[in-house]
Amino acid sequence: MLTIEQILASLKAAKSKPGEEDLRRLPDRKALIKGRLSSPTQVRESKQSLREIARLVSIAIGDGYKTGLEPAAIEKWLEDIRLGLAKPGIREDGDVIVECLGLGVSGTLPEGKRPDLAYDMELLRSHAPGAIYVTEGANRLARDRDGVTSATLLKLMKETNCKLRTPEEVLSPCIERDWQIIHDELEKGAEELIAMRRRLFRRKVLKAEAGGFVGEPIPAGFILPKVGQAPDGKYEFGKMTKYAPHAEVVVTILREYVKQGGSELETAQALAEVTFPAFEEEFRYMEHYSSLRRCPKKKDGDRIIGYYITPRLVRGLATNPKIIGIWHWGDIIKADNHDKVAPVDLWLMAYELAIDPEKPRGRAVRHEPLEYSRLLWCYDHEEPKLVYSRSEAGAYLCERDYRNGRGQTCFQVAAHFIDKPLTTEVLSRLDFTPYAEEVLANLEAEASSSQREETQRKRDQASLEQEIKRWKALLPSCVALGEGRVDREREEYYWAQIREAEGKLATLKAKPVLKKGITAVDVQVVRQFLSGLRHKWASYPRGLRNRVLRLLIERVELRHTGDTIIKATVIWKVGLVQEITIYLPPARYARERRWSPEEDELLKMLWQSSTREVIQAALPNRTWSAMGSRAWGLGLERNRTVTRNGVGFRWRIDEDVMAQSLYEAGVPVAEMVRQLGRSRNSIATRASHERWQRPSEARLRLGQVRWEADTLKVLQESSSYSRGRPSRSPWYQPQRYRRNSPLP
Repeated sequence: MLTIEQILASLKAAKSKPGEEDLRRLPDRKALIKGRLSSPTQVRESKQSLREIARLVSIAIGDGYKTGLEPAAIEKWLEDIRLGLAKPGIREDGDVIVECLGLGVSGTLPEGKRPDLAYDMELLRSHAPGAIYVTEGANRLARDRDGVTSATLLKLMKETNCKLRTPEEVLSPCIERDWQIIHDELEKGAEELIAMRRRLFRRKVLKAEAGGFVGEPIPAGFILPKVGQAPDGKYEFGKMTKYAPHAEVVVTILREYVKQGGSELETAQALAEVTFPAFEEEFRYMEHYSSLRRCPKKKDGDRIIGYYITPRLVRGLATNPKIIGIWHWGDIIKADNHDKVAPVDLWLMAYELAIDPEKPRGRAVRHEPLEYSRLLWCYDHEEPKLVYSRSEAGAYLCERDYRNGRGQTCFQVAAHFIDKPLTTEVLSRLDFTPYAEEVLANLEAEASSSQREETQRKRDQASLEQEIKRWKALLPSCVALGEGRVDREREEYYWAQIREAEGKLATLKAKPVLKKGITAVDVQVVRQFLSGLRHKWASYPRGLRNRVLRLLIERVELRHTGDTIIKATVIWKVGLVQEITIYLPPARYARERRWSPEEDELLKMLWQSSTREVIQAALPNRTWSAMGSRAWGLGLERNRTVTRNGVGFRWRIDEDVMAQSLYEAGVPVAEMVRQLGRSRNSIATRASHERWQRPSEARLRLGQVRWEADTLKVLQESSSYSRGRPSRSPWYQPQRYRRNSPLP
């Protein structure tokens, strides 16, 4: 029978903390053998380091772990990885896991970019490993400059009492002294990394100031010439040099990019059959340094024979000034540093397209902008709103509160109802023959002046920053060496110069940046096609027409009355204003007509429970699709019923014959819907598929628009539109008349 003393002793032992020997005891759970080398070069050259990783298997077996893994087999596997015959991975058997995912992966990377670290963290969270075996110390686990990754790793090891096992000792993070040792090693690794990065950064700055290679990807069209070899075997490179086979492709890409109006995707698709040729044998090393390494590769077996063009590559070429010989790294900029691989004018045109904040995006990239894109403003609101140009649909749209299919649409008008009246009146006022060069020269001078001002501002800012650095560098010279005496007069003079330069710099930075407006490229393009403008206008692309109009017109203010009348006020950049009243024909489509309050009330009353026939009879001027869209916008719900009425079933032979006869006889589609019991979409799809021919008189025609224009007026000085221009313009003809004729 147990005595009271024995019972108390057992209870005391159960509640007491384990001793240091117990906390360090091995084997415990599984042994995780960690193998990591920081770069592929180290993997290829560090034979001894790989042998030490294999030796850890012997140490784990000696600690009592049971496994079928043989140290010799692990050493052979690691040697195959070094020679490139095998890939880094994981070997596991029994109680031992050999994890070599980190071979060739830098320890400075975060968990998301290190597969080995992610695997280790997952094991620690599942309490699987009882010890991590490393060749040196805790710095083999992570070299985190910020200390976040290493702190997380150490915390997980302490929570699970996962020991750190080196060939010399066993450390338990649950023991305060051992925890401090592991923590100090991780901190020391971080400090060494910071110091190393500082040294490397200073070296990079010196190389960058000389315009040399500092490790960044080399743009397509260039190579790095070898100028020497370092003691460690690495090549030393000179300045970038033009590589003719690739430079020709770069020029082709930039020309196509300008032709496509700045669309990276369209450019890449147009050049789908064009590839950058592979580097010649003597320049094969550039496969690791060129930015082309990110592009899909055209291969013949394992050999690279070319590089495909991607939208990302196109944009990089259009925005990288290194293409025209300008070197930049951080704050360091050097013009004419190296060879140019493309004409400067061509690259500037591509650059302006690439950085244009108003460049079409999405589906609009595939369609040229409408003639009055970014010129129309709706003035039927408290604040003017820019009218949205749907180039793919050929319409102008003012969306007041319309979002995600809900809200109020101010108006939607087919583009030709706006373009035809405005363009006819604008062109009728223009006679560029005697004045074109003078006007364009003034516009070009204005654009060049703005660009020069911005360039000079950047130069002045860089000059002041350098001046401040120089004065601050002279401050230590105020102290006499060996004496410790400070020349206060000289020190005060230096600080006065620094404060003066800092004041000028602050004033310069506070100056507003000039907005990008008319460019020299715009003016040059316009100059090339002005001959015979009025007669050739319709033959020019819409995008080019839009650029011309934006040169001449400040904006067009729109005010509409219902769905039939639009009053347009054209504000010319020369200080003139013109009123044009546009009379719209009845809209054929529901999207071109706003819903009236009465129609909304009818829809709200009938939508939930009335039949389709009743709703269509109550709203005869609206299509069923338009009703559904409007109901969604108003948040209305409808009781669902299955009523196909034959719609959606296959067409019978007798239906085909009857539909074809009605269609080719010119019977209105609404009547065909009634007789056949098919929807409009179904009939249209069938007619297109079977290629039925519709009589020309029955085909849908564009509505005709009428308008009348007032005489051009000179804006008053008090007007908010006044720009200080001359009161008369040489190219306007004062008159008032009606027009209902096509473009000249």
